[in-house]
Amino acid sequence: LAIPDPSGWTTIVKSANQDVTNNATPQDDTELQFSVVAGGHYMVEMNICYSGNNTTGDYLWRFAVSSGLMKARGIATIFSTAGAPTLQAITAASSGVATTSNISVGILGTDLDELHTTTATFNFHVSANATFKFQFSNNAAAAGRISRTWKGSILKYKRID
Repeated sequence: LAIPDPSGWTTIVKSANQDVTNNATPQDDTELQFSVVAGGHYMVEMNICYSGNNTTGDYLWRFAVSSGLMKARGIATIFSTAGAPTLQAITAASSGVATTSNISVGILGTDLDELHTTTATFNFHVSANATFKFQFSNNAAAAGRISRTWKGSILKYKRID
């Protein structure tokens, strides 16, 4: 559900939980994505509620575009895989790439009902018309390991040029 506001931000609120099981390759979130225009400059703010059932499997996320390249920088607030609150740089090389660096975040318990949060601010430029996507997976895959993005997670964006 995308909700525009007078200051130019559009807010997407995730309407259902989504799981990744036994997979360390980031998968597209089915809702936290939007269309971008070639040559556009964008700002993104994100607040993800996540959980998992394994402290080794953890949770991994990144941003991606479906075609073309992006140049970008941002910052995320995370729990490290060791459980410490941490700031993490988010980068897409100045030469341009289709995905950002992977952000590995910790699962601090083994209960899918134990909720965690990761937040980010991110600015980027794209070279082609594309879909900008939030992607997530297990940090380390193995049978039965679940990483979940929760209903109510938020992705806000606006074009700034």
